[in-house]
Parts: sequence; structure tokens; C-alpha cells
Amino acid sequence: MGPARAGSVKSYPRIEPPTECSPQGHELVPLIYFVWGGGALEGRSIDSTRRLLCVPTLYTKLQMKTISTISLCILVHGLSAPASHARAQDGPVAEGNAPVGLLDSPAMPRLYWGQTSRFTNAFNPAIGLAVDGTFSHVESDDLEGYKFDLNLAELTMQGPLSPNWWGNFALEANTEEVELSESALYYTGIGERSSLRAGKFFIDFGKQMQIHVHDLSTPQRPAVLREYLGAELPGTGVQFDHWSPIGEETAFRFSAGLFSDMKSHGHGSLFEEGGDHGHGGEDHDEVGMHLEDRRELSDLIMTARATAMKDVGTNGIFQLGTSLRSLPEFGFEGGEDDAGDELEVDGLDQSVIGFDLSYGWDSDDGTKGWDLGLEFLRMEGALAAEVVDDGLPTASLDVYDGSAQGWFAFVEHDWNQQNGFGVMVSAFEHLEEGAPMDTETSIYWSHYPTEYTRFRVAAINRESDEGEDSQALLFQLTGYFGAHGHPYNW
Repeated sequence: MGPARAGSVKSYPRIEPPTECSPQGHELVPLIYFVWGGGALEGRSIDSTRRLLCVPTLYTKLQMKTISTISLCILVHGLSAPASHARAQDGPVAEGNAPVGLLDSPAMPRLYWGQTSRFTNAFNPAIGLAVDGTFSHVESDDLEGYKFDLNLAELTMQGPLSPNWWGNFALEANTEEVELSESALYYTGIGERSSLRAGKFFIDFGKQMQIHVHDLSTPQRPAVLREYLGAELPGTGVQFDHWSPIGEETAFRFSAGLFSDMKSHGHGSLFEEGGDHGHGGEDHDEVGMHLEDRRELSDLIMTARATAMKDVGTNGIFQLGTSLRSLPEFGFEGGEDDAGDELEVDGLDQSVIGFDLSYGWDSDDGTKGWDLGLEFLRMEGALAAEVVDDGLPTASLDVYDGSAQGWFAFVEHDWNQQNGFGVMVSAFEHLEEGAPMDTETSIYWSHYPTEYTRFRVAAINRESDEGEDSQALLFQLTGYFGAHGHPYNW
């Protein structure tokens, strides 16, 4: 039997709370089980001073789950799990090899932690490799025909530095380039359920932007996210995370980040040559976004997210959230004047705000389930620029200052642990004068022959106000070796 889906619920025997707040009989592991399942959260923590936080009222509803049901990791304080509960499961990974924190959130990717992880001493750091390739046929205004693509081969590493420090690393390569997509250190010694990360990492925006494209349950990043933020959007900076339980059935989380650099990259749309077409940091035609290497503190790029999720019934989870990315100072550059100098305009600002909601439901045995989600984005400020009179004495950059908005929605159904079917629709206004609309619809089937392989077939249709409709048929194969995983948050 293959892995359970992200968000599934396993019905294991109830675990009673400890009779006293004592770390005796527990195996110290830098990890916390904050598991969302069957009605409540459970939290138990032991830091380097052997302090134990007991929440007896939350223990009564705890349901342990297999590692293959993990849908995200929460960067929290170094914690412990009972040695007696490191039980066998469907996958090859013991519970003690799980990410630093666990909360079951709807519509998050499967994690493939392999036979080792950064929590084991068997081999440090934990190393993983993901390979993602496609065979596709596209018919559009600019592209037509068949193509084999190596989207990426990704090398990941993660390991502990001390009881309160750990780090992760991700290097992506395809047939054209090699890029460091993630390299960050995490500090979890600043308080319960809090963490600080510093380095290069994906921004915390909505439910999707933290997730690498090859780990998505959808065949592509939704079109509105590609247009407004980019296929993938890592930034270099620092971010604070904190979450808290509210009662027995609700959890609340917020994050705030400051970045000096942020540029989108990655394998993006089938309908655009070269993949990515994001305006959150990539080129728009011949004009590109320009960010100064050094800037005033008030001009740093800011991100923020607040989200809460709650049990609905026995096996359902509802989550809502809001996100922000603000660029208080940037410029556009491109084209040339009559002297051959590049055109540039500075002193611009831009912001993107998003609202998301999602719902997940799973059968009692965790083999079947539904995920539904909706996200709305609005972008304001200096959205794009175009070159006027290129190469002439009157050459200039014409900046489009205004607003645009878009959305995406999806529904996915897993009818067993190996097969899932989904439909996603995304519509957005282009970042240009007149704001023409595009609507992209994807229908896809994902099959998991084993725990570490995925085969997907997708049909994609794009309708545009500006040109002809475009269609694509996609066959995708993804394989995971070793301990592949990324530090997602919910």
C-alpha cells in the first residue's frame, strides 16, 4: 500500500496524558508533535533545560498518524516524543524522523523523508534528491509541438547544528542552469512554538508559495500566482514565526519577514517559452525589475501572513488566512536611449495582498479524501513598464501604475492512497494598461505507484482576451531519493 495522502487522518488508539510533568521515559528528539487530527491539538515540549509543557486537556483527543500523512512542518521549539510511541507504520520512516513540527493542514504536499532525516544520527546531514521530468504537447500563438523537459534535478540537505539550531539547503539544476533555491539556518530557542530563520528561503504567502513546483498537487503553479509573484519566489532575509492553540480545536499562526533581495525563478508555464513569466521579480518583455543591493531599513521588502485553522466535524479541517508582500522601493530597467545607455526608473513601490481559504476532509482510515481551496490576490502600485521610442533621443520607460486582481480555485479527490483527481481554475488581469483577462483551467490525475514516485497526466486550457486560446497535454514523472523534504509552514 502506498503513502497516505496529505491531510489524511489515521485512527490510532487514544494516547492518555502523562500522570505528571516529567521527562522521564521520553527519548529526547528535536521535534514536536502538534498533530491536527480527530478534534484537537497535542503539545508536549522539552528543551535543553528539560522543561516540559503539559497540556492535559489536549491529550485526550490525540490521534497518532503515520509519517506519510504529514503535510507540513512548523518551525517550533526543540521538543520530544515518547520513545514508546515511535511505532511502526506504512512508510519506512519512524515517527522520530518527522519534521520539526506537525500540523495537518488541507491541500499541502506529501513529504518524502526517506529512511533517515535530520533527526537521526545514522547519517548527518540528511540528503535527498528529486528528479522531475515532463513530456508535453502545446498549441498556442507562440509555441506548438512536442517536447521532453527535465524540469529539475534537486539536491536537498538538512541537519542539526545544536539543540536549538538546524539548517537546510536546496540546489536545483536543469538542462540550462544551476541555482541555489534555498539555504537557511533556523533558531528555535526563542520560546515555545516560535522560530527565527535567516538566509534564502521561499516566502510565506498563501498556501502555495512556500511549496516547490515539483511538490505541488497541481501540475503548474496557478496562473495568477505566476503572473503576480512568479513560479517560485525565494528571498534573502530573516523571518519570525509563531503559532498558538486557541482552545482545543483551533490553531493560529503568524509570520513576519524582512528581505533585501527577492527574485522569482523556476519552471513555470507551458505556454511561455523559458518557463517563468512572473512580474514579482522577473522580466516583463524587455523590461525587468531592479532591486538595489543595499537600501534603507524602511525600504526592505516585507512579507507577513496570519492564518487560523479549525476542526470541522470528525475528519474535516477548515483554514483561512491573509498574506502580504510589500516592495517599498524598486525600479524598472530595460531598453536603450540614443547613446546606448540602459533606461531606468527608480523610486517605485508595489504591494500584493492575498486572502485564502481551504477545506480538507478524510475518511476514517485515511485512504480517501477531498481538498478544496480558493485564493484571491490584488496587486497595487507600479505594476509594469514598457519601453517607448527605444533607441531614440526621446526613449523612456512608461510605467503602468494601477491595480490588478485575480484568483484561483481547486477541488481534489483522492479515491485511494495511490490515485487522485483534481480540477483547478485560475483567472487574472494582466499587469498592463486595459488589464486584459486570462483564464486557465487544468484537469489532472496523479498516480503514486510507490511511496517515492508520482506519475501525472494533465490537460490544460488557457483562454485569453488578447489572443487565441492555448491548450497543453502534459505527462509528468517525479521521483524522490533519500530524505527529500522542505520546511513548509501551514
